[in-house]
Amino acid sequence: MKKKSRFVVWLPCKPYVKQFLLHEFNDPDNEWSEIVNLSSDRELKSDFISMLDKNGRYDNRYSKLYRYSAMVPVEIGKDDFYRHGWTIANTEAVRFGVKIERRIKHILFLYLDTSVGMGVPLSEAIRRFQNQYGYTEDSWSYDTIRREYNRHAKHERMHVGSTIFDLIHAKIIGELVPHMRQFHIKEDL
Repeated sequence: MKKKSRFVVWLPCKPYVKQFLLHEFNDPDNEWSEIVNLSSDRELKSDFISMLDKNGRYDNRYSKLYRYSAMVPVEIGKDDFYRHGWTIANTEAVRFGVKIERRIKHILFLYLDTSVGMGVPLSEAIRRFQNQYGYTEDSWSYDTIRREYNRHAKHERMHVGSTIFDLIHAKIIGELVPHMRQFHIKEDL
């Protein structure tokens, strides 16, 4: 494919969001070394397409995106380009960024909780996470990840005599019980 045949929308985002999108959805070719194609995630793609606009409307709610220092090209289809548009308002960029950030942090907390629960020191678990997803100190630093984990993670401390299976059981029951109540499923725990 040539550069002219790929339709893109430039999405402003935080550096770690850009790195995550590139890690999960990068679809490079000879012309584009970094381009995000959301086709493998239907929900994310349809959400992104719904934010597009043709007019390039100005939205002053977020007039300056200081924290959004990175830009990533997101590929859209020719039909979407002409039907829905080719620009994204700042408010929509922030909304999409927040959605991706939540996904990243969910993965982070799950990864770190599991690693720490298996006896891996937190510092090593963070470094492994950074290596796994390609985060550099510039895109998402060790200290920032550690602060985020300490601030927002639900910590289940393993007590003396407990096993990893006790932690897993507590995690699963903690996740399933609220969902079971939502659908009025009788609990036999």
